Amino acid sequence: MTTKLEQYTAKAAESLAATAAATNARERAFHHRAHSIYRRLIAGVAEAEERAALNPPRPTSTKPSSSAKK
Repeated sequence: MTTKLEQYTAKAAESLAATAAATNARERAFHHRAHSIYRRLIAGVAEAEERAALNPPRPTSTKPSSSAKK
């Protein structure tokens, strides 16, 4: 299974190649915008991973849940 980062990177590469292969301005604009969106998504995933690495994991509760008592 691929990660979101890998999926976004692959789609960004595809859209960049499609931009280069576009035959008119409308297609170039469409694929360029798609490439920009995927690049922003990649940056967001990377930032979220960095934040997650900086924060210590939250301790799990040792108490049984309220639904388990019934």
